[in-house]
Amino acid sequence: MQDAGEKVTMTDDEHDEILNELREFRELENMKVFLQTENAGLKNEIEFLTGELEGINIAVTTAEKDMASSEVKTKKCSKSIEKLEVKRDLLITEVNDIRLQMNAVGEDEESSSILEDSLQNELNDIMAEKAVVIKRLNGIKTGLQKISGDREVKLPHLKGCDSTLKQIRNVLKEAQNRMEVSLMLRQK
Repeated sequence: MQDAGEKVTMTDDEHDEILNELREFRELENMKVFLQTENAGLKNEIEFLTGELEGINIAVTTAEKDMASSEVKTKKCSKSIEKLEVKRDLLITEVNDIRLQMNAVGEDEESSSILEDSLQNELNDIMAEKAVVIKRLNGIKTGLQKISGDREVKLPHLKGCDSTLKQIRNVLKEAQNRMEVSLMLRQK
């Protein structure tokens, strides 16, 4: 060891070596300060990221609940869609039936129109025939009235003729009976 009063002489190499060590020491101190600053920044970032992670965890939990809720809603919607498909099929069947009925109604309307025209023509023919028949009936009525008038005039004369015809018939009947008897007698 050297006394305090003695002057220590160093060689250039030693001097350079000490300077290098001092520089390294300063660099280490600067590095320490830098690392402490970095460490503090990283701690802040870790705290921030931890907060973000907690927020993300909350968001994930909420998303999972939403997904579960959405899955339930999706199942309900699927069932509703299946029911709607069944209803759609039933409605399609009803629409097809209605279309068939409409076609049948259209055909019935056309047939009814043709039938109506035909019936109208027949009615016109019947009305024309009715007019002819009424005319003939009026003629017959007039004829009957004439015959009735003639009968009232000719009836007393005809009654006399009728009486005469009855007498003639009776006489002829008697003659026939006599002839039959005489024929029978001849044959025996």
